[in-house]
Formats: sequence, structure tokens, C-alpha cells
Amino acid sequence: MQKIRVAAVSPRFPGGDDKQGNLESAWRGIQAAKAEGAELAVFSELSLIHCLDERSYRAAEPVPNGPVAQQIISFARESGVTVAAGIEELDPDAGVVYNTHFLAGPQGYIGKHRKTHLMVSEWRAHRPGCELDVFDIGKCKVGMSICHENMYPEISRIQSLKGMEVSISPFAVGGSPERVPKEVWLNDFHMACWRARCFDNGIFMIVSGGNGSPGKKYRYYACIIDPWADVIASIDPDPDPDGINMVVADLDPERFISRRTDANYPLKKRRPELFDDLVRRY
Repeated sequence: MQKIRVAAVSPRFPGGDDKQGNLESAWRGIQAAKAEGAELAVFSELSLIHCLDERSYRAAEPVPNGPVAQQIISFARESGVTVAAGIEELDPDAGVVYNTHFLAGPQGYIGKHRKTHLMVSEWRAHRPGCELDVFDIGKCKVGMSICHENMYPEISRIQSLKGMEVSISPFAVGGSPERVPKEVWLNDFHMACWRARCFDNGIFMIVSGGNGSPGKKYRYYACIIDPWADVIASIDPDPDPDGINMVVADLDPERFISRRTDANYPLKKRRPELFDDLVRRY
């Protein structure tokens, strides 16, 4: 991989099916990221359409050909920033809705990831995806792992074996009516999972989930983690007067190389012949 500046962007999204409001927030976030020199801007899970109820089927749109996705693609082209954004995606042929994160860059649409492991509350609106793809965005190769998927170490392991260097990890929880001290959320079980995935696989991770909302003005769960599990940037929990909180960091290839060349880097010594039980139903 090459050095790349990335941003976990956290504008205040109106939420739900307010597509125009969500797109306006996304544009403000892209502009803020660009102003900081970011080449990759990561938004939270379901940032563009977020219903999770009976509205989902009506609100969801195809990716990449729906109007919301097309607008994000246009934003990426106009700004020159690669954008990762979340949406409820309608598959009109199958007649089902997915929790999807998709990538668009200066050259247009890149690809998408449909969340493969759903929370219980999601099953009433969504169906799980079945692919674990990795995408080359020029300076690095990225995979996507949405929220609850980070509880399954097999996902990031497979993506790492496919060449992933940076994990895009959008999250949908991250706002509170009360201030959550940074030292609290930096040491909870979510962070333990994210840091473990980075250390296990020698990858960077961009976590974006601290959107807040009109009733939840304080933010958290937005950070950038390196391959040694060090948190190199983390969001300020206090409200931003412009409605955008963001963390930016340069991903240093030397940190990636130092982890991958460590004598005890796990992927060097793994013994897949012992792992057959992982794919057996229980």
C-alpha cells in the first residue's frame, strides 16, 4: 500500500428516509474531508437511507443505479475524494432489501458490500449478503465490515487473505443525549473487537459511527486504528457547531509493513488444515 490520508466523517444526518437532507449532510462531510486533504472519506452505516422498519422497502434504492447512489457517485467525481457511504439497498429483481455500504471514487462507482451478519432487529427489514470482496482504490486495497460483522473474526481474516490492507468499518451507534467520555468508549467491547481485528490481520481500520442526531448531540465511535492496534485518531465527543465531527489520519505504510514482517505475524504461521470445524454447522 501507499501512504493515504483518510477521514472518518461524522456529519449530523437527519436520518430515516430524508434522502435530500442526508445527501446534503454527506456533501458537507465530503467537503470537510477534502479541506483536510483526505483522499478517502468514510461515512457511517446506513447514512443515506436508514429506516429499518416497514418504510424500508419503499425507501430503499438500487446501487449503483438509484438516484441517491448516483448523487454520491457524482459527489465523488466532483470532489476527487473516494467516498464510502451506507444505504438501504433495494434489489428489485429479488424483491429484498440489504444493508449496503458502497464505494465511489473520482472515476466513478467502485463496488459495494452487503452486510452478511445481521442484528436481530434488522431481520424484519433486511436480508444478509453473501460476498466478502476486496476493492483496489489505487493507494490501498480495502474491504468493508459493517458494525456487527466485526464480531466475526473470520470475515476480516478472509478479506485479509484476499489482500485487504484497510478495513472500512461503518457503525450505526454513536450518538447520545449525554456526553460519553472518550476514555469510556475507547475501552469498551466494540473497541476491543476493532483493535483485535487490526492486530490479528495486520490491517488499518476506519470506524465511522458517531453521527449523533437532533436528540443525540454528543458523538462517539469514530476512530482510525493501525495494524498494531494503536488508535491513531479518535473523535471529539462534543458537538461541532457546524454539525460535522471528523477525524483524519495518514495511514503510514511503514506501520503496515512492520506488522506484516513481524516474526509472529499470525497469517505467516496459520495452519488451515486445523480449521475445518469453522465451516461445519453446529
